[in-house]
Amino acid sequence: MTHQTKSVRCAVKLLLALGLCGCSFTDDDTQPQTVFAARAFDHVLPLQEVCDRIPDNASTSDSTLMAQRYVDQWIREQVLVQQAETHLPLDLQTFEREIRAYRNALLLHHYKERYVQQRLEQEVPDEDALAYYQAHKDLFVLTDYAVRATFVHVPLDAKQDIPFIETALMDDDSLTSFPLQQWCVEHGAVHSLNPEAWWYLEDLVQEVPIALYRTENQLASRKLIQFEDDERIYFLRFHEHALIDGVAPFEVVQDRVEELILHGKKQELLLQLEEELLIQAWQQGSVEKLLVDSTR
Repeated sequence: MTHQTKSVRCAVKLLLALGLCGCSFTDDDTQPQTVFAARAFDHVLPLQEVCDRIPDNASTSDSTLMAQRYVDQWIREQVLVQQAETHLPLDLQTFEREIRAYRNALLLHHYKERYVQQRLEQEVPDEDALAYYQAHKDLFVLTDYAVRATFVHVPLDAKQDIPFIETALMDDDSLTSFPLQQWCVEHGAVHSLNPEAWWYLEDLVQEVPIALYRTENQLASRKLIQFEDDERIYFLRFHEHALIDGVAPFEVVQDRVEELILHGKKQELLLQLEEELLIQAWQQGSVEKLLVDSTR
């Protein structure tokens, strides 16, 4: 079904549903003339604009309800706009410039986003990200501790399995092995068993509410930490850590590195576009400076 056919069907359905009258059609009733759904002061609302707001698969009753709401809102807005135009100060030139500037900004934003999406590869090779990180380490200073850690926490009734959990968490070869993973799933254990995964300490404490008194000493310990509260037993092991004010490990900031690289490429692409369009416009005589240099 073509967009035009859908529009015609929508228009006919809404004309019938809303009881709109005084709308003329050509001899070919599949090709309606301009039909208006509402009028307010010197403005009219095309029925097509109402149709564009209604999903193609909407039922007649839903279409009617959505159309009525849109028309009512449009009339309400026109009444308020008329009031504003009548009572605002007469100095509307600046106001119109603000509207034009907003429209231009909106157009440019959407055009640039589409232009970039169509031309910019979104995947950043790991080697490019690492090279950027090494060349700009001053951008990646930690404001929180970063840690590699594994943890498990279980309900209190799992105390009989403590020896198994302790052994598994201290055995580097079994951390990602199937038995421990399977046990965690079967016993409702919250867990993170990837020893290569980095956490900001603030985020980790949300998962494992450990009390830290001598933070750096505790983070430096590679022993298994075990504690419990009124509901759960917690097991936590730190594998590596990075200190506040130090350079964040690459793995911690890789996503941010890639964002910075893509942002830089985006800016380069848009600057190139602007320069090419300017050159073309000057060459075609589409632009000129009309101001006279008064210093000559």
